[in-house]
Amino acid sequence: MSDNWYTDYSQNKRLRGLEEDLSNVSASLASARSSQRRLRAELSKVQGSMEQRLDRLSRAFDAFVEISDLRVTLGLFDDQGRVRHQARQLLRAEQTSSFVSDVPGYWLAPAYVALSVVVDGVSDVESLATARDRDPLRATVFHVLGAGLLGGRDTVTASMLADALPAFGPTMPGYQRAVWTLAADGFFGEAGWELVRRRGIEFLAGLGPEVDAVNRVRQVGTAAVRTTPLPRTIDGATELSTTLDAAARLGTLRTWVDEALGAWTNEPASAVDPSVRRCLELLVDEGSPEELPLLARERELRAVIESASGEAPAWDAPAGDTLDLLLADAADSAHPGRRAVAVRMCAEHVLTTADRLAETARLPFPPRVQVRTRRGTVTLTARGPESLDAVHRRIDAASEISAQGRVVSSVLGLVGIGFLVLTVVAGWGWAVVAIAGLLAAGVSWFKDQQSRVRAVEDAQRARVSLSEEIDQRMSTLDECRTTLLEHQSAITPNLEALRTALR
Repeated sequence: MSDNWYTDYSQNKRLRGLEEDLSNVSASLASARSSQRRLRAELSKVQGSMEQRLDRLSRAFDAFVEISDLRVTLGLFDDQGRVRHQARQLLRAEQTSSFVSDVPGYWLAPAYVALSVVVDGVSDVESLATARDRDPLRATVFHVLGAGLLGGRDTVTASMLADALPAFGPTMPGYQRAVWTLAADGFFGEAGWELVRRRGIEFLAGLGPEVDAVNRVRQVGTAAVRTTPLPRTIDGATELSTTLDAAARLGTLRTWVDEALGAWTNEPASAVDPSVRRCLELLVDEGSPEELPLLARERELRAVIESASGEAPAWDAPAGDTLDLLLADAADSAHPGRRAVAVRMCAEHVLTTADRLAETARLPFPPRVQVRTRRGTVTLTARGPESLDAVHRRIDAASEISAQGRVVSSVLGLVGIGFLVLTVVAGWGWAVVAIAGLLAAGVSWFKDQQSRVRAVEDAQRARVSLSEEIDQRMSTLDECRTTLLEHQSAITPNLEALRTALR
């Protein structure tokens, strides 16, 4: 009975091995066919001069020949390839066996075994320990990201999570960003969320003054501010606008913090970020230590065939500037967990920003404001214009009519009268000249009178226009004064609310 059982077990084990070999060979053939299709497609798209086209064709053909030779060499690593194939199936949530042939020195085999059973709530401590002994970083990152993607997150210990998410540097590696998003999205509970927060606080505390992180946090936190610029006709509008802007930004900053922290429910996000799966795939495809140079060269050749530019993607390639990623999360309302933890990271910078804004916003509204009008500068107070005598004098001076017109009229009139007397004494021959002189004097006098009437009317209109301009400026200043007082009354409550939320 026992002999038959052992025979069946041996046969089943060999059958499983043959099935896995067949699956691996099928995957290799599919990859080769895919490379051939890509080569044909790229060759059909080659453009440029004849010399350029020949050069591209030559390089693509040489790359294809070399990659074909590489595949033959990589065929010597069938066991490693089989492990990677099963790992890819696991990441795609396809049906796969938890059994895999161990490859001496390759961390992925025991890491795969440990991850394949965590979905069922089983913790294979021995396999995970073996994987971490062979490569601590890769095995840890694989298990942390894999558990976050597939389930069994309770098998990720605090020390493992800390190893996968070390202290932040100026540039964030891709795997570290993937762990960050998982933890910030709540997939590792409160402990994971707090770890991300601490790492962010440590990172920001270590930045030098040349980065000016406070100002960058201010830009993100007050990006939604809405202020109405003062008219340019107000002298000193820059200082007044700065005070009003600071008061408005303080209120916006509080709203930003309240919305960010209020939206976080301490529950995991509905979906895992795509970067997690992509990082895992790149980590699996990296290969064993012996394969690394061969697989790296294969990726380079594939890039030549596909005319791809830039460096080949890698699981530990830079994901971006750490401060940029942090501030992007702080503005990302689509991911409440990431936004909330980013705001908490920036707590000290937010409070520093709030204190600076409050200091500027508390500046009093100037008791006297000079405004420019079409008739000159006027000083306004809360009660109205201080004095308009100077402006009125300018208006009157501009409306004055020269006495030259009256002098001309008088001279012409006297000339006409003189010729009229001469007409009586010497004869009627001088009458025409006398009448012409009197008519000219009358026309000159009439024009002078019309000019004086128009000048009075122009002066009156100028005074009315000045009054309307002053009323408009007063209305604008009253609105600014009311707005500033409203904002200033909220300064202390806003500061207290921010300190309560962020301490």
